[in-house]
Amino acid sequence: MTSGSAIYIVVDRGKANKLLNRARQVGAKRGTIFLGEGTMPSPILDFFGINQTQKEVLLIAVPGSAHEDVYRMLKQEFQLHKRYKGIAFSVPYVQYTPEEGVHQEAKNRAENAPFVCLMTVLEKGLGSECMKVAREAGARGGTIVSAHGAGVPQDFYFPLVIEPQKDLVMIVTPRASARRIRHAIYEGMRLERKGAGIIFALPVTRTLGLYEERAHKKAVDK
Repeated sequence: MTSGSAIYIVVDRGKANKLLNRARQVGAKRGTIFLGEGTMPSPILDFFGINQTQKEVLLIAVPGSAHEDVYRMLKQEFQLHKRYKGIAFSVPYVQYTPEEGVHQEAKNRAENAPFVCLMTVLEKGLGSECMKVAREAGARGGTIVSAHGAGVPQDFYFPLVIEPQKDLVMIVTPRASARRIRHAIYEGMRLERKGAGIIFALPVTRTLGLYEERAHKKAVDK
């Protein structure tokens, strides 16, 4: 049985390929790059209608033995702990055979995760509206991934198949606010309707570069 993490990394357009190469050098096994749009709120950018910035989303599979090395590289070489440099977060996984059943360690990691990643799949063009609803419920920002012509596969399989003309909205938030934001999205986007979309949550065991993470560290340092 092998445990590890799927690490999601959101950076400015043009940086993901270099980052993927370095991640492989320090132990990452596979990776995929998607095109996306960042949606960090800014009153000035909102006023001029340019509140979205071009991003790349890198998804890499990292065994447990290389997890610390990858985060060290992200911090030291790509400065992801600094504002506007990007973010990274880890979703745990376990590879096991059916005979082995549920792995208790993985179950504990998921249940104790301090953050949650909310994934919402919607019709193309509704991602911005979804983010507006999420912000009103307390979300600070997110990333919209276009499912049409956005994938750049690089020897990685991820079991989330999204049909063309869809938006995938990714929001990482503290566990305490996840339920409220999820409910707001479900109600605001009327996901009870057939074919309207889906929303699901993934446990996030580690983050780098998130606003909430920096605020927590400042509070601890005081």
